[in-house]
Amino acid sequence: MAQTGTPAISVSTVSMRARSAWLRTAELLESDRSGLLLAGIGVLVLLLSTVAALVSMPGRPLVVLTSSLGAALGMVAGLAWNYDRRAVPWVTGASSVGLLGVYVATTYAATPTAVWLFAYLVPAIGLARGPLVGALAGFLAAPVLHLVETGLIFDPLDPQGPFGVLILIALGAVPGHLMGVARHRRVALDAELRRAIGLLDDAERARAGEHAANEQSVFMLARAAEARDGTTGAHIHHVRDLATELAAATGADARRAELVGWSAMLHDVGKLRVPDRILLKPGRLDAEEWETIQRHSVWGEELLEGGAHFQLARGIARWHHENWDGTGYPDRIAGSTIPFEARIVRIVDVYDALRSERPYKAAWTEDEALEELRRLRGIHFDPELTDLFMQLRGA
Repeated sequence: MAQTGTPAISVSTVSMRARSAWLRTAELLESDRSGLLLAGIGVLVLLLSTVAALVSMPGRPLVVLTSSLGAALGMVAGLAWNYDRRAVPWVTGASSVGLLGVYVATTYAATPTAVWLFAYLVPAIGLARGPLVGALAGFLAAPVLHLVETGLIFDPLDPQGPFGVLILIALGAVPGHLMGVARHRRVALDAELRRAIGLLDDAERARAGEHAANEQSVFMLARAAEARDGTTGAHIHHVRDLATELAAATGADARRAELVGWSAMLHDVGKLRVPDRILLKPGRLDAEEWETIQRHSVWGEELLEGGAHFQLARGIARWHHENWDGTGYPDRIAGSTIPFEARIVRIVDVYDALRSERPYKAAWTEDEALEELRRLRGIHFDPELTDLFMQLRGA
């Protein structure tokens, strides 16, 4: 039978959690709250030492607790008290050593290991207050330690005495220096990050401005073409909205569907080069005039040359009159060889033209327009796209 219960935590998971905890601790040490973290650890160590002293010295609880409280206040003041005044770090660093020395002197007889609190406090002061204050803490801790252990502030006959002082000074100065380097690097990295974010914001604003300018140029070109044709601007907006909707229904993401819609607005931009005598002729066009009209698709592609943001619009302008069965213009391509976006615009352009009132015709009803699309399905229009468009129109 399979065992149930909490699954065992893998070694890799423990390693990842430990690494994450270490990175968070390192980040906190390099921040402005490092003194608070170090003070908290120091007070915790002091608390454990106090418990050991109370157990070993049950007859002197008040003395132990009073000296422990003073040492705790000294640690908090020396490590976590943040002021900009230059004298404060020196005073608080020195006072924390002195107050801790009183505690160690009180409890040393019963708990000799209490003396190792200095091994924590000196580098902690260096980390929190910098190398100079850390060096001062080490210099002061040496005679205090010697006094607690031997009853003498300094023993001139002890050849190892100077080395002990130097070790404690280094114990306070080196971590402070290394932490200063780490903080300097973090500040530099933060500044670089802020500059990078600023550059990204500037680039985003520039892209937004370029996008707005592109949209405005599209609208102006499309509106100019529609004005030449004697229609209102409503057609280009309808074509844009319908093309966006149909493109999205095929599975295109929102950005791509929007690009298809805006590009569709320029499908008839080539009419800008069609002479007014042909474009505005009220009667039927002769063969030569009809050939000129058909050239507006090629002219549209040519007018949109040179702009990267018009790349999709160029294909739509050229091929939006191609038929599914190959009878369209200008290239008489058929089926899936017609670009997908041009097939979309072919459908929505005809639909909106049928639904719109023009000087030469009345607007068709919704049912009449959809019936015409259904009749030309697979002839002029992509059958699958036509069916999808019908579904969108509720037919």
